[in-house]
Amino acid sequence: MSEDTIEVDQPNDVDLRAADGRVPGHRGLATRQRLLKATAEQLESSGYRSLKVVEVARIAGTSPATFYQYFPDVESAVLALATDLCEAWHADLRRLITNRDWEHDPDGASQVVAAGMLEFWTRHRSVLRVLDLASMEGDLRFREIRLYLLAGATSALMDLAERSGVPDDPMAAAGVIVGMLAHVANHQAGIERWGVDHDVLVDTVAGILRRTVIG
Repeated sequence: MSEDTIEVDQPNDVDLRAADGRVPGHRGLATRQRLLKATAEQLESSGYRSLKVVEVARIAGTSPATFYQYFPDVESAVLALATDLCEAWHADLRRLITNRDWEHDPDGASQVVAAGMLEFWTRHRSVLRVLDLASMEGDLRFREIRLYLLAGATSALMDLAERSGVPDDPMAAAGVIVGMLAHVANHQAGIERWGVDHDVLVDTVAGILRRTVIG
């Protein structure tokens, strides 16, 4: 079965044009990237609803007027961040699962996938929190990005479940596992604050993954 088994459209490409319709040159694109990096940094400390253009511009070393040359509002900047993340990681999350020796080392494969997903969420937690929040609130733009981001991993796990013949419904198994991975990864800091060792958390997630998909 191919990756197209789960049909999720790729989000539309981010419009790189400035507010006046011009396509930025090299320096303009560098400024845009600084603004996106500053947006991500601000998300770490203040959260989605508290983002302020003036603070993003300050972190980026520029002015609010320059920010508005590239983005009409902070939501558009966050949407661009999320789309960039989706495009960069859709295929990599699938490869995290497919580039494993599930036949001869299912325990090791499960460990790598569990650790990789948790690490991915830790590295990009500020943007991924927005994807979860906005998706639950019904924002179709963010929901589309989230679905596409995880579709590759879901398809890979569904293919694996079909080959193993263990779950009665491979799609249900894959969907539950990806949902679990995303949820646990999103809350791992809190779980570890309860006193759960990170390695134990990875072992637990890996064990559930293996038993559900491989048996």
